[in-house]
Amino acid sequence: MKKTYFPLLFLSILWQLAGIHSASLAQSKEIKLAFLSDIHLQDVYAALHSPDFKGVFNPKTGKYATIRSMKSQLNSTRLFNENYFAFIQAMEDLKSKGIQLVVLPGDFTDDGQPMNVLALQGILDRYAEECGMRFFLTTGNHDPVKPFGGIGGKKDFLAADGSEQAIAGDADFFPSKEVTISSQIDYWGYEEITHALSDFGFFPSEQDLFWAHPFQELDVDGYNFRQAVDNSSLDRRVYASGSEGSLLPDASYVVEPVAGIWLLALDGNVYTHTGEEWSGSSVGFNQAVKEKQHQLGWISKVVREAEKRGKTLISFSHYPLVDFHDYASDEMKLLFGENKFQLARVPSQKTSSEYTKAGIGIHFAGHMHINDTGIFKEASTGKTLYNIQVPSLAAFPPAYKILTFPEPETIEISTIQLDIVNRMDEFFDMYRIEQQWLLDHQDPQRWDSTILQTRNYRDYTRMHLSELTRSRFIPSDWPENLAYTLQILSRKELERWSGMGSEEGEVFLMEKLKESKDIKRTDGLPGELIEDFYLLKNGDELGKNLIPSDRQRFYEGLLSKLHQKPLLEGQALDAQLVRFFRIFEKLYHSLPSDHFLIDLKREEIRRFE
Repeated sequence: MKKTYFPLLFLSILWQLAGIHSASLAQSKEIKLAFLSDIHLQDVYAALHSPDFKGVFNPKTGKYATIRSMKSQLNSTRLFNENYFAFIQAMEDLKSKGIQLVVLPGDFTDDGQPMNVLALQGILDRYAEECGMRFFLTTGNHDPVKPFGGIGGKKDFLAADGSEQAIAGDADFFPSKEVTISSQIDYWGYEEITHALSDFGFFPSEQDLFWAHPFQELDVDGYNFRQAVDNSSLDRRVYASGSEGSLLPDASYVVEPVAGIWLLALDGNVYTHTGEEWSGSSVGFNQAVKEKQHQLGWISKVVREAEKRGKTLISFSHYPLVDFHDYASDEMKLLFGENKFQLARVPSQKTSSEYTKAGIGIHFAGHMHINDTGIFKEASTGKTLYNIQVPSLAAFPPAYKILTFPEPETIEISTIQLDIVNRMDEFFDMYRIEQQWLLDHQDPQRWDSTILQTRNYRDYTRMHLSELTRSRFIPSDWPENLAYTLQILSRKELERWSGMGSEEGEVFLMEKLKESKDIKRTDGLPGELIEDFYLLKNGDELGKNLIPSDRQRFYEGLLSKLHQKPLLEGQALDAQLVRFFRIFEKLYHSLPSDHFLIDLKREEIRRFE
């Protein structure tokens, strides 16, 4: 393993802290942890080691850029290119704040390819050596995509003329395309990824006071670093999966980086074997609770040891443990369908209950690219689980979280948005060449070039969300008449409809649909109601703050009127609209998620004043 260097002053502080009672230290205002999730890092200036294609020459930098097309970005739930600079900006922000404990809850790369893992390793090494930062990672469904790696490829890298270039580890990966061969785009598995990133939590470090994994005895008092290293090899950290009993790695661990704080990293990845291939699932703990039952017993042991020793236990995983739609998910299934809106990824109450009973109290998660706070109260034990959704740096809202301990039994969480990102427009001229190519070839998936006029990263990701909503979300997830109705009704018409009975309301809505038949919207935009819905669903308070005050006043008045409007079963348009606004109201009146306090003693969440 590589050696990470700490400034002497920081080492001195650690040695002093080791002698302080952990319970008092855990509440020290000096301890700050940052959580950066779903970075999806792709090396935008990678060395492909291919004679056929080395990227596109960028006159701004004099280097060859290995970037994906804007067309592909605007059809994906994540950015591929500009998020590289957003990550660097976030690291610089942490550096300026003096934060030295940084957690990355998965999807730290975009599919775990060598070029991306090594790029991440280089960045983390640099900040560790220069600033004394320590990093603690857990795996996401994009790292690794397959447990033992394999041939990989992407068909949407940007070529010099504005078209798309396929790159793969084997020419047969895209049989109908002209493929550039590069092993840098293949999938790395657990062994390669954890080895390259071995300094970042996956294995013991001399700087840690304690480290353990689920497949060894949890011997805190007899902890020995050398023994921990000997016992930490990946081949000792495996479990039997599926009916075949295949052995798969589990990269979970618990670590005490400073006295009094235990970080519990849960590897929630689940893989299935089909034919000769392993494939990953993005469902999360609804599957892990069945496939990785060994984790629950281990979690219980870790919780008991932490409580006995007065440690503050913070768990993190790529996957959430609580409903992240402000408990609107059941209604969303009724309105949109169980397979829409990624609803399969919402933890069931049974799943939340199992992990709460095991003792998890504070949990940080990513995966969903949203900002949210959730709470689950387990009935049989009275235990409470708080789930903190960390937004993605590659989507709206681009932000990370900071955790501090302002006073005993209290946790403070602040959300830091990335507005200004240096070098954000480094590839914009190249996208303009792409746009011209799409125009020349009459490609129906031309994107809105006004995204290149955005001046900050928040607006850039917001427009990415808007374009994604128009081109992908509305066509795939929404009942057609409902989406259209939300785009054509004026505020006055919605107020009028809110006072009608179900039958009268249905007639009114159907008449409006007929009237608008000849004046159908042609701009393709989602409309302010649908746009605000996604601002709330993805951004929670960060999105709500972007809704103009006059619209907020309108929503508050409309929602209060709709309390009296009946909701009938079935898929009549009137019933769909009522259900939509009930979902909207839950998202609108959510738990605090921007800057807030968790009072562990009173079991309260309140906004920071």
